[in-house]
Amino acid sequence: MRLPKMTGEGYSIRTAEIGIVYVISASQASVIQIGDRATAEANLRGVAVQREEAHTRAGNVYFESYPIFDRPLPVLIDPEGEAQEVVPVERTSRSGLICVGCVSVTAMSSSAILQAGNGMAFTAESRISNIRQFAAPSQRPPIGC
Repeated sequence: MRLPKMTGEGYSIRTAEIGIVYVISASQASVIQIGDRATAEANLRGVAVQREEAHTRAGNVYFESYPIFDRPLPVLIDPEGEAQEVVPVERTSRSGLICVGCVSVTAMSSSAILQAGNGMAFTAESRISNIRQFAAPSQRPPIGC
């Protein structure tokens, strides 16, 4: 039996073994991590514009035009943490090996994270604004007048 190596911070370095990882699609700031990772930051900002032919000369779209992209990230409300209460955590790693059999994922998108292993801090942000520009319906009199 191998004993896990200890880093300077007291966390063991482990090996991750996965039998099969089958991911059909991973896009738009997605992260696939096999093994331990201290931090991961997945970020996506997107503006999707769908225009009818009448609006082909409508101009460019900029992130600064939409307040959704300037809002601060929501804050996790943790009463125990805010009260600075000590929460006891015990970690036991009898083996330096993480074993996972089979992982099957159809699609990952918009700041998704798939990880086999330990993670300490993750931040995943996705902000998408969908804009649809269509011609206004013509003014017709109601039926039966």
